[in-house]
Amino acid sequence: MKAKLSATVEQPLIDYLDSLPGETRSEKLERVLSRHKKLQEELDLREELAVFYEDEDERRDREAWELTVAESQWRE
Repeated sequence: MKAKLSATVEQPLIDYLDSLPGETRSEKLERVLSRHKKLQEELDLREELAVFYEDEDERRDREAWELTVAESQWRE
């Protein structure tokens, strides 16, 4: 079930949203939020698994990679 949402955001964010593919702002925003949610769930799972399987160097590498992936998600 979908619910109506009203939000006030800065103009640069509106410009970014408008630049994305899609028919409506609602569709675009839903896609961005879904993508962010999926990425966050994957990162959370990786962090949970990492507690059991990685050493300190691997943890630092993973965190650097996660930061790179997260930043690239917002540039696409």
